[in-house]
Amino acid sequence: MSRISFGVWAAMALTLVPLAGAQSYTVTDLGMLGGGTYATPTGINDHGTVVGYASVTGGAYHAFLWTPTHGMQDLGTLPGDSASLAQAINNSGEVVGGSVSNAAGTTRAFFWIQSAGMQDLGAGVNSFAFGINNAGSIVGYNLDINAFLWTGTGGLQDLGTLGGSISQAYAINDSSEVVGYSGLLHDETDDAFLWTETGGMQNMNTLGGSTGSIAYSINGLNQVAGSVFSSSGVQSTAFVWTQSRGMKLLGVGSPGGASGINAIGEVVGSMGSNPPNAFLWTSVSGVQNLNVLIPPNSGWVLNQASAINRSGQIAASGTINGETHAALLTPTN
Repeated sequence: MSRISFGVWAAMALTLVPLAGAQSYTVTDLGMLGGGTYATPTGINDHGTVVGYASVTGGAYHAFLWTPTHGMQDLGTLPGDSASLAQAINNSGEVVGGSVSNAAGTTRAFFWIQSAGMQDLGAGVNSFAFGINNAGSIVGYNLDINAFLWTGTGGLQDLGTLGGSISQAYAINDSSEVVGYSGLLHDETDDAFLWTETGGMQNMNTLGGSTGSIAYSINGLNQVAGSVFSSSGVQSTAFVWTQSRGMKLLGVGSPGGASGINAIGEVVGSMGSNPPNAFLWTSVSGVQNLNVLIPPNSGWVLNQASAINRSGQIAASGTINGETHAALLTPTN
């Protein structure tokens, strides 16, 4: 759904021995859906509930919800569809994502709650919901109306563009501030945006010489995490943005990208390639390879950290025993 594929540059440049006093994590394997061999997480709430998508018998992907008490639950698809992907979850356990019809080649944004199951958001075909806040406001995109904001009282609102023909919204905070990316005039490049009800859509790309950027996550402090592209437009690296300082590169190298930021500004993502390594960035410790913060000889190689919650739990994906699994990393100190 995004034009970026996260990777890494030189994980070997990071020490393979944890620093004294560094954070460490336990790793919980989130398992698989029936008949599946692949699972990856995309979101986590402050209760440690994780969502994502996993393969099922026949090779299709279904959205899942995982809890410590009930394990991995198949959320199914919208009627008539063959696949689905969950993208985000709020603290009430409400889930959003997209349901896919392979026959029609379309996706429909969905909203899921435990009591009613999966429901069509009504955003039309070729739509996808990427973010939901604790008030139940939802953001995403529709190819016909660009980035959208959906609320229970106002319905679907087109957020516009930065002058181009397309935009996509990826995250929304509890102040209803929205981030994503939009094409610029003539669609020569795409830039990260911040949208507010009073100010509309603002271009966040403050790094001269870049050829585009994407914002993936925003917290309640208006700190934003995402990826910025090099002048060649091919490689990417991770950034944090604030209103006062603009974009700051995190030093993960290229290729790389940030996919999540929590309430206190801790950032997660992926860096490097062959294989990529999941990372954690904090303002105190800088960039840390998550593979050196989990128990040694665990069998895991963590490739992507997708989201981080208020208490520092991280939803990540990696390989173990030759398969790609979803994992929950929980701080131990």
